[in-house]
Amino acid sequence: MGVTAPLRPGMASARSVLRRVWGYEDFRHHQRRAVLAALRGRDCLAVLPTGGGKSLCYQVPAMVLPGLTIVVSPLISLMQDQVAALRRRGVAAAYLSSTQPRSVQSAVWTALRSGHVRVLYLAPERLAQLAARSGREVSLLAVDEAHCISEWGHDFRPHYRALGRYRQMLGRPPTMALTATATRSARDDVVRVLGLRRPVRIVRAFDRANLYFAARRCGTEPERLRALAALLRGCPASTVVYVPTRSRADGVAAVLGRWGFSALPYHAGLPGPERRALLEQFLRGQVTVMVATNAFGLGIDKPDVRLVAHLGIPPRPEAYFQEAGRAGRDGKPARCVMLWLPADLVLARHLAGLDAPVGAREGATVRQARLAGLRAMQRYVETRGCRRRVLLHYLGERGGRCAGCDRCGCQGDR
Repeated sequence: MGVTAPLRPGMASARSVLRRVWGYEDFRHHQRRAVLAALRGRDCLAVLPTGGGKSLCYQVPAMVLPGLTIVVSPLISLMQDQVAALRRRGVAAAYLSSTQPRSVQSAVWTALRSGHVRVLYLAPERLAQLAARSGREVSLLAVDEAHCISEWGHDFRPHYRALGRYRQMLGRPPTMALTATATRSARDDVVRVLGLRRPVRIVRAFDRANLYFAARRCGTEPERLRALAALLRGCPASTVVYVPTRSRADGVAAVLGRWGFSALPYHAGLPGPERRALLEQFLRGQVTVMVATNAFGLGIDKPDVRLVAHLGIPPRPEAYFQEAGRAGRDGKPARCVMLWLPADLVLARHLAGLDAPVGAREGATVRQARLAGLRAMQRYVETRGCRRRVLLHYLGERGGRCAGCDRCGCQGDR
């Protein structure tokens, strides 16, 4: 497979598509740089905070470039949501998944070969198959949530570490890697694994002044649930409650329902149609509280979430910052509150994979990075200083004056 279109269209065409299909007058500065890189056939690494409009960076070029745009995505639910949103806008989008009936997969392959698919979403595990079967030229390869290469690729989903090889099978098309949070070492890892050639690097500041950060240590699980209920009573607007397991999502949602809150669980264990129905209820404001595992939120366009609460400690600051960042995407004040127990650190260690052997090839480096992330999260919950600064320091960003956290005492009336 080779890369098509030596003569590439310009930004005027991209702006026209942006206005006609999405209704925006112009790109943000960081979006413009990413789109221009794609139109010029350059590789690109874009680290943009949640709400920064990452998907437009590859969706608009997909409408302008002549060939196929492939989007590697980590979750089936995310693919479904993105494809549904594009189709509503009249974009010829599809996804391939092993969970689809064979008849559906066959129809996608047929549409793909006939040129009736402009944007194709798939998991990394399917990319090699696509390279061998599609017969289409690829104008752009986008790797969404590219931090998964470092976080998941070593053991949980090894196909992420093979994306560079799959890219070569596709003819080394221009590639855009996007994520909301990544340390400098993780960014370098993404570039190395994908084999990006002198990529345009776009790294926006992680700090978002409209978010207020707080953490509260609880003594028992009932105390934590009561603290959550108090938060919800003080915030009758849209709320996401993150929990570490599916069973916890079901249990916490049931308790909140008995206490009179409009709450439902969301996790990958629910049937696809039910999960999509729950999401629609939340997006329309028919359900106020979504109790979810970390699968929830990737790519979800819900700008008016006023509270993100965590019942537990994520294993890495990148994960926490990304999940907390789903609050206040409209730029208005929002709260990010962690309610934690000392036992949560044990679970976080397990979720970080520190209790399991790591492959010898990159074992020491991987373990060191995971341990550093867990220690940073422990500093975050236990610090007597600025919580925001702990997160930003870990991500390689110097924090100035705190815009709001419970330790600094500023904007604590939110």
